[in-house]
Amino acid sequence: MISVLVAGYGVMTRGIIPHIVQKAGARVFLTSRHMRTAPSGVTLLTLDELARTPPDVILGCFESDERSREFWTDPQVLAAVSRSRSACIEMSTVTPGWIEEWHALIGDHGGATIESPVTGSKVGAAGGTLSAFLHASVPDDRAWQVLDTFVTKKYHFSAPGNPSRFKLVYNAWGAALLHTLTAFIPTLQDDLAEDFAVAAEIVQGDGWMSLVAASKLGRMVEQNFEDPDFALTHMVKDLRYAHSVLGEANPLVNLVYQAFLNAESTYGGTADYTAVTGEKNREEVGTP
Repeated sequence: MISVLVAGYGVMTRGIIPHIVQKAGARVFLTSRHMRTAPSGVTLLTLDELARTPPDVILGCFESDERSREFWTDPQVLAAVSRSRSACIEMSTVTPGWIEEWHALIGDHGGATIESPVTGSKVGAAGGTLSAFLHASVPDDRAWQVLDTFVTKKYHFSAPGNPSRFKLVYNAWGAALLHTLTAFIPTLQDDLAEDFAVAAEIVQGDGWMSLVAASKLGRMVEQNFEDPDFALTHMVKDLRYAHSVLGEANPLVNLVYQAFLNAESTYGGTADYTAVTGEKNREEVGTP
């Protein structure tokens, strides 16, 4: 039986931990700054206790470079990695600069590195249907045993840092597509009146835009930004990090980033990221 340490308890890890518990045949531990009661089948573990129970697999999912670095550079974590030659999975969306440092750091301590940002949001985590963008320093069956419990599609990149570069561009591109709803949907609502229902059926079910519209138009029309699939604050961070790949002077990224910043200020960081399409945000930024 392998032992798995999950670091961080948020929307994504809340969804994937039950899959690891049920399917991996593993002892699952959780370290978290905020949790006081462990989820079912999980044991809470402090970093001070790592020396006694060094895990075979360490899975990290953090909100920023800073939190990821804080955890992985902790001397107790590195000692545990060295002792068990742990398979270390980093699921966070972080900058290429930090993830390349991470590969070197963990490798220097004898661990296997699996860079694995994922997509699928809360629904995919809860359903065990996430897609992973991967680079593994070495094949490690322990890592696949864990990942296979909640990942259904794996895309393998040959170079360290490339999964993270792709994820940042991918998220920025998706944010830009979402933002375009604010430029066109209000016009259709005003001009078509009762026929907007027909327009909504078309854009959600026909043509290349249908995947975006089908998944996000409902929240925009209903102005329903609670119970987030993906929080605004995380998209703001991802867009900020995307500048490290796309450049600081990219006009489209800058426009979209500012719109998400305004939405975060208007609706709060815990709102769903579709709040960028909200009426209050459109008034704030002057979008027709």
